[in-house]
Amino acid sequence: MEPTVRRRFEVARELAAAAGELALASFRRPGLVAVPKGPVDWVTEVDVAVEHLIRSRLAEEFPADGFLGEEEGRLGGDDESYLWVVDPIDGTVCYASGVAQWAVSIACLDPYGHPALGVVCDPVGGETFAAVAGGRLLVDGSELEVPRRGLRDGLVGVGYAPKSGAGARTLRFLDALVGAGAGFVTPGSAALALAYVAAGRLVGFFEASLRIWDCLAGEVLVRAGGGWVTSFVADGRLDGDKEMLAANAAAADDLRALWQATGPGLTFT
Repeated sequence: MEPTVRRRFEVARELAAAAGELALASFRRPGLVAVPKGPVDWVTEVDVAVEHLIRSRLAEEFPADGFLGEEEGRLGGDDESYLWVVDPIDGTVCYASGVAQWAVSIACLDPYGHPALGVVCDPVGGETFAAVAGGRLLVDGSELEVPRRGLRDGLVGVGYAPKSGAGARTLRFLDALVGAGAGFVTPGSAALALAYVAAGRLVGFFEASLRIWDCLAGEVLVRAGGGWVTSFVADGRLDGDKEMLAANAAAADDLRALWQATGPGLTFT
């Protein structure tokens, strides 16, 4: 591991733990106010506080790096900088509703625009999933031997948010999934669902409309766990909503075929 990446990986894991503690302290707090940004898309004062904590500490450690957060947008850096991509609380609707399906997600792109590392912290479950690109998946600091499980050997996570076109797309995928004899669950956090795919707890994950901060850390984790996942940055764009498909290695062929049979849109990379 390059020293520049190693140091960023160490800091990302430390920050994820600190951010998780800050978020957990207000989880299920009476009077927590959630402000709608859109249909079933909320933000709380805790989201803002957690993102500020992560951003300010990264700025101290790596002042030349850029930052892209869900709440504050893109700050600092240039085209030759590392770029941090952060979702302070992925699954804010669940967080504000008192449902234990949310996580802190921290990822970093290298100066060439390639995912360099990913960390997903589940404060309620007391687990942190972490990896560098090309490395092994770590769960709470230990390497994990990920089981190979096929499409009908477990559950596929299917995420959904009420965005334009996402409902019909999701229903087509669900119809095909059920027709293939597979079971599914609807997770509240894409980042945590991808971490579960990486660890072999879900055999796959699909969502029709995600932003980069929802899924970039999870991409790194899935690849480190030996799974297959689409690339958010393959087209060179960091903005906009994109589909995401991830799978355990043993389920990848079946899930790709199922996805391709349900509609156009995604180039697999």
